[in-house]
Amino acid sequence: MVFRRFPEVHDSPPSSSRPLTADNSTHILPMRSLSSSSGGLYISAPGKIILFGEHAVVYGRTAVAGSIDLRTYVSLFTSADGRIYLSLPALGVEKTWLLKDLLRAGERLSEYTVDDGSPPSLELLVPIARKLSGSCEDQCGVQHLAILAFWYLLLGVVQRKKNILAVKVTIRFKLPSCVGLGSSGAYCVCVAAALLQTAGLIPAPSIPVNDEGSLTWEDHHLDMIRKWSAAAESLIHGRASGLDAAVCTYGGVACFKPGTCIQHLRNLPDLRVILVNSRVERNTSRMVQTVKERLKKFPDVVESIFNAIDAISRDAAKILHRPPEENGGDERVSNGGNSNSSVIMACADGEHQSLQSSGHFQQQQQQQQPSSGVHLPKENSYAAGDKRNSNASAASGISGANSEKHERGQLADSFSKLNDLCRINNQLLIALGVGHPKIDQICTLLARYGIHPKMTGAGGGGSVFAFLKPDTSATVLSMISDELTKLDYELWQPPLGGPGVVCHNSKPDLFVVPSTVIGTPSVTTSTTTDSSSHSTPSFYLHDKKITN
Repeated sequence: MVFRRFPEVHDSPPSSSRPLTADNSTHILPMRSLSSSSGGLYISAPGKIILFGEHAVVYGRTAVAGSIDLRTYVSLFTSADGRIYLSLPALGVEKTWLLKDLLRAGERLSEYTVDDGSPPSLELLVPIARKLSGSCEDQCGVQHLAILAFWYLLLGVVQRKKNILAVKVTIRFKLPSCVGLGSSGAYCVCVAAALLQTAGLIPAPSIPVNDEGSLTWEDHHLDMIRKWSAAAESLIHGRASGLDAAVCTYGGVACFKPGTCIQHLRNLPDLRVILVNSRVERNTSRMVQTVKERLKKFPDVVESIFNAIDAISRDAAKILHRPPEENGGDERVSNGGNSNSSVIMACADGEHQSLQSSGHFQQQQQQQQPSSGVHLPKENSYAAGDKRNSNASAASGISGANSEKHERGQLADSFSKLNDLCRINNQLLIALGVGHPKIDQICTLLARYGIHPKMTGAGGGGSVFAFLKPDTSATVLSMISDELTKLDYELWQPPLGGPGVVCHNSKPDLFVVPSTVIGTPSVTTSTTTDSSSHSTPSFYLHDKKITN
């Protein structure tokens, strides 16, 4: 995604947006009550990193991805002035529309049959969304696409709920944009969850996530959020596998293959990851097109590369996942901190490509076996921070000092294998044509420390990630940070596998601190970056910004 400032700002925010109170609660029926203690509805979703399998997953191969605790936030208030308001300060978007136009469209859409198990029809809603939002078909800037996705979701809601009120929706990002960390997926998940709950199409969440009062939804409601947001995201990226929407919805770390159920990877090795932002903006659609053209030019070669990437993803999943019977019977299942006795898997719907259709994916599905080849439990859910502990060693009769030595040995072995798989996968992505000199420079630098990163996301710039050696000290990490910041790169060490979409009990800090303070970390192209603008580089440790 390439985020550039939106050149047109129409109208001013509605002056009479108001939270729900006891005095006006009857006015907003049949809209669902807003649930935070501050009166509004506040929802957030995490970013994601693709650990293995990007690009190949678009062609039916396996991928492994995990959530990261760099989040996108949405606030929603009902509005009494008959206007719909969308604000994305990071993108320079401030837009308003008349509610009556949305309701009029809803009357027309109500004539069509609705499948409650499927997201709204792209073919039916997108032309209407373009007209009502003011976004022309040839406008492909991400601001226009974000607005289009918002209106697609709005129309999907009004098709099912005729009597809805105007809303004021504001989106803020802790998640940096256009660096391959799932910002568009998190955006669509947040907006979908907020609109679906406000319209009463899903209930208010009831499952505790943390001690701060944040809640998430039941699995079948999360699945509805995932389906709607995956369809909306396809409007932004053109051809979306659904992986981003799934991880941003459920959180955790998962193995994914289009057309099959998404499988949660439990009991992860206790390995840390780092993310490095190259500060080179990349365009997902352009990178996808690059791979498509190379596939057309060298079909046998590129298919072989896809198969190799698929094997890497499956091997990585086996390393990352330890079944409960191998972990001393510790069968922890949590979704954002929730333990369920009845656990389901989210099933991938394949690609949403009604606007940009291709028969290649269907051919791949017919040629390949339905199983991904990763032997995982039949009942899985996503988990937040589901790390391994010493139970497995204790169960195998290893105890005390021998147990700790055994665990350290297993951890070192897991790192060694995953480190090698990252290096191989990265080279294969370069062979697909999505590399960049800045990415090569980062990889060379980290290789001196015995760490082999790989691109995450579309490539062509963006970010790389790497597993850290288990014995990497704070001193070494600081040295790595110093070297990277001298070259004008950004380093983060966010937690991997945290909770998915949640509803907050109180107003998040991003909606309290002035937007000039909490804006998205700067992302610029390598050709236009002024080094003086980054004279104070920053190192992000567990989502805490430490100035060097």
